[in-house]
Amino acid sequence: MLTMLRNLAPMNIGIEITARVIRFGIVSSRRGTLSVPLARTRELPAGTLSETFGPQAILDRDGLAIALREGLVEFAAFKTRRIAISLPDGMFRVQTLEFDELPANARDREKLIRWRLEKSAAFDLADTVLRYQVQERPERGSIVLASVAQRALISQVEEMLFSLGYDVWSLGLSSFHAVNFYAPVLSSHSGGNYALAWISPDSYTTIIMEGDVPRFYRFREIKSGQPGALVGRMTREIDDSLHFYTHRDRQQQSQIGRLYVSGDPVLTGELSASLRGTAPVEVEALDPSSVFASLGAADGPLAPVFGGGIA
Repeated sequence: MLTMLRNLAPMNIGIEITARVIRFGIVSSRRGTLSVPLARTRELPAGTLSETFGPQAILDRDGLAIALREGLVEFAAFKTRRIAISLPDGMFRVQTLEFDELPANARDREKLIRWRLEKSAAFDLADTVLRYQVQERPERGSIVLASVAQRALISQVEEMLFSLGYDVWSLGLSSFHAVNFYAPVLSSHSGGNYALAWISPDSYTTIIMEGDVPRFYRFREIKSGQPGALVGRMTREIDDSLHFYTHRDRQQQSQIGRLYVSGDPVLTGELSASLRGTAPVEVEALDPSSVFASLGAADGPLAPVFGGGIA
């Protein structure tokens, strides 16, 4: 469920499922060179999916299955059965936890992580799937990036694709897969530490990376409204997130090399311009052309599709 590492496979299909559309793409890796032979976007009827953490997020299972089957028809010629799925961040709960010591036994480690989540989180962990990654802290102990999703949601998505003859080998958050897609460019341009604001029509996520380690995560839903009002709210809240992160350690201020903004092309340009007037770091609007020259700003929402496909 939690995909952060880039491990290139010869050819994989990536799919992002949202409440509004399904995005399909296939990524090919030949001798270390990436290309996109095919990408498509298919609208979903209203009421098919709810981007929530609840157990009934898939509202029309048959309708979603039909949309997946019809959308995959064009990809059958590529002879790959491996699919990576990106789902909206609102369907997950994510936290970063710090531990002085973790149990060596995997079962005991998961029990401890669940206990910490249950202690600090305002959501029910019953009937959920937990995935986590552990990174050692330079000074002492570990940082755990933990992600939780409803078990019923994961099972339903996997069963749909399995019934169509596909193997779901990776399933994760759209924002994480976007980071995975852009990671080589971001780390080389920012000196190692950077922030990504991933923007969708109904939400946004701020992720701050220290090298390859995600150290900060914040997801926020946004209500429909005029783009100017949304941009103003997102500007304030993203700026607040950066300020909190850089000043959370009283002894040593944390540094961010650059803030990148990507996702919905309707909002990213105006938001980037707004953040340049307030954010304490350099701000850059980002689109898939930084990785694939054949793509451009209009293809910004496809980053999770490609990021899942190359994982």
